[in-house]
Amino acid sequence: MADVMVVGGGVTGLAAAYELEKLGVDYTLIEVKGRLGGSVVSERRDGFVLDGGPFVLHRTREWPFLAELGLEEAVAPVAKLADGSDLVTFKDGTQTLTDALVQRLQTGRILTRMAVSTIGQVENRYAICMENGMMMEAAALIICAPARFAERMFYTFQPEISLRLLKFHYDTITRVSLGYRAEAVTLPLEAPPDPGFAFGRWTNEPHRVPPGHVLLQIGVRFPLNKTTPEQMVEELTRTMGWPSDPVVSRVDYWPESHSLSPYTDEHDTLMTEIEALLPGGVALAGNDYRARLFEDRVLHGQAAARQIAAWMGQDA
Repeated sequence: MADVMVVGGGVTGLAAAYELEKLGVDYTLIEVKGRLGGSVVSERRDGFVLDGGPFVLHRTREWPFLAELGLEEAVAPVAKLADGSDLVTFKDGTQTLTDALVQRLQTGRILTRMAVSTIGQVENRYAICMENGMMMEAAALIICAPARFAERMFYTFQPEISLRLLKFHYDTITRVSLGYRAEAVTLPLEAPPDPGFAFGRWTNEPHRVPPGHVLLQIGVRFPLNKTTPEQMVEELTRTMGWPSDPVVSRVDYWPESHSLSPYTDEHDTLMTEIEALLPGGVALAGNDYRARLFEDRVLHGQAAARQIAAWMGQDA
């Protein structure tokens, strides 16, 4: 029986589990997918490092977790923004970070391809019902799953929380990564003024791109399950006026990874209401909640773990 159950094995859940590991708190990490890391996945192909999730990251502060994980030299600058913050990228892909976190999870129990259906409470412990019918229990919970899944978990346990989580909504973004010879495209990258385009990022960082080449990633507001990767690349390159035969391409769609709610005016009030309704020993953490930037996902997971450890009286 775990002291803490961490639900969700993306960046935030991994960071929470890592913090519990450092604090010496027993934990179980549950992830619905067959792999850990959520939408963070990287591969090296034809000299390019391609990411299925975010690859140019907004850095507004120091990242102390890099030194803890031995990744001080793993990040390279992309650009300096007008407000003094930075755009950076992991030289070997963003999965470098999640892999480093996974490698440091030595004492906890990790369960993949397991989905939490509902949560409840039996006396002074929490009961977790899995979709396969298995029952588990823990002294405390850190829920790092997206709101659209967490809503069902709280449905019978804390319906007022569930009703508020129903108000969360998502952007539909497919990430299209394309590698070209540098002369084949015009830089800096400017996505068309069309609501169908969410963002455009590029880099020629030498660890990620062969000499004389460039890597681009475009966010398109169209679900991949309505088309094919080949058709998506064909349509995007035609729209952008790029050659239809990139050196390398990758297309990814993560339906639950682009929450719009944190960018709305009412979100902070909504989160304050939800947090006031959470019973002792339960924390919500992740990009749906109070972690808008990628860096916040790590810090929010660590903070949730410290909060729960303190509630249990096990903080170091």
